[in-house]
Amino acid sequence: MTSPAEPASADATQARQLTKPLRELGALALLGANAVFLFVGLLRLLTPNDYRGFTDRAGDQFFSFIGVESVALPLLAVLLATHVAPVLPKAKLITQVALGEYAVSAVLGTLTMLIWTVGRLAEAEILDALLGLLTRFAWLVIFAVAAWVVFTIWRAFYYVPKPKPQPGVYGQPQPGWPQQQGGWPAPGQPGGQPQGGWPAPGQPGGYPQAGQPGGYPPAQFPGQYGQPSPPFQAPQSAPPHPQSAPPF
Repeated sequence: MTSPAEPASADATQARQLTKPLRELGALALLGANAVFLFVGLLRLLTPNDYRGFTDRAGDQFFSFIGVESVALPLLAVLLATHVAPVLPKAKLITQVALGEYAVSAVLGTLTMLIWTVGRLAEAEILDALLGLLTRFAWLVIFAVAAWVVFTIWRAFYYVPKPKPQPGVYGQPQPGWPQQQGGWPAPGQPGGQPQGGWPAPGQPGGYPQAGQPGGYPPAQFPGQYGQPSPPFQAPQSAPPHPQSAPPF
């Protein structure tokens, strides 16, 4: 007779309850370790060395930026935070940090690969440059797959698109206001000048004449509205110039 499976399932449940509080700490530890590895690789790349030149250092440190640690650690941290129930409260932060580390690795890895390849070609090491380029390209493909998985998780669950402007905001036509296209309406159209122009003052529909109710007051002085101005008269000639005084 076989023993029942209840004790085994009970032990697994107890073990899961013990490790649940450590998931967040483990995910943050994986991201922190990968950040340290990237920082150490950058220091080794920039620190001068008497035995190895900059091209050789770039070839060696490529695997610090695009290698086992830089590919696996961020991916494990994201899967540990999002694919094990329940999802961690800091899952969004962990996913964003993992994307940032992948971006740094991609920039530094691509740069070191180009530097090493150009240096090998300049030294006429064509076979070595070709074999090394193929190896690094394969690592780049593995790195791209892991980064795409993390990016897909972030885009599906934690990306918030910018809201589109709603109708009725400043700069858009308001409902109820007529839209004018091509300038003011033509005469005879609604809102435009009536056919034949506006009526003259004193006619039905026109402005009242001066002195009528609602019109301008009658003119009291020449030159006011409604009264013609007197014709212009030249001033009289000045008196003749006085004669000169008698001699002293």
